[in-house]
Amino acid sequence: MPVRYCDGNDRSSFAVVFDFDGTLIDSKKIKLNSYLQAFVTVFNTGPKLKQPILESSRRTAGANRFIQLQDTLNCLRLTATDEQKEAWSRTYSALNSRAMAHIPEFPSVRNALTELKKKGYHLFAASGILDEEFQRELARRKLKDFFIEAEGGDKPGFLSRLKTRGFEPILFVGDTGFDEKAAGQAGVHFYLIKNDEDFSALPRFLAGSTFKP
Repeated sequence: MPVRYCDGNDRSSFAVVFDFDGTLIDSKKIKLNSYLQAFVTVFNTGPKLKQPILESSRRTAGANRFIQLQDTLNCLRLTATDEQKEAWSRTYSALNSRAMAHIPEFPSVRNALTELKKKGYHLFAASGILDEEFQRELARRKLKDFFIEAEGGDKPGFLSRLKTRGFEPILFVGDTGFDEKAAGQAGVHFYLIKNDEDFSALPRFLAGSTFKP
C-alpha cells in the first residue's frame, strides 16, 4: 500500500492541536508556585521538602494534575486519602484562578491562530487542567472561537480519539516532555514550543513541512 505524504499546503484533513499552559499562555512559573503552595498547605510539608516538590512538578509538567500529585507523593514517600487529594486539587485550582488574570498569552498566539485558521487548518486545544477550568479560561480570554473543539483533563486520550475521526496528519503543539510523549503514544506529530519565537514560526513551519500521516 503506498504511503501518502501530506505537505503543509494540503489542509483538507490537517488537524493542529494546541496545549494550553506554557504553549498558549506564559504560565510555567506561576503554576509551579501554585502547585508548591497547594501541596504545602494540604500536606503540611516543611521548607526542606520544597525542592523535591518543585522538581516533581517540573518533571511531570503537562500531565494531568493527579498524575503530578501522585509522582510527588511517591517521591516524598507519602500517602494521601482521596479527601486529601481533592482538597489539594481545590486549593490548587483556587490559587490558579486568582493568578490567571495576571498570566499573559504569548504575543504571537492570536496572529498565528488567525493565520492558520484562515488557511484552512483544523484547530483544536487540549490541556491537562480540569475541563471546567479550561473551558472557562478559554472563554474568558476569547480564544474559544479559534478551535473546533477543546478538552481538558486528558491530552493523550484526546489525541488518540481525534486520530479515529479521519484527521491526517495531526500535529500536537506543546511545551513539555510529557506533551512529546503523549504525541508519540497517540502516533501523531509534535512541535515543541520553547518561547514566543517558536510560536511565531509555526505557520512557516507548517507551510514548508512534509508529514507522513
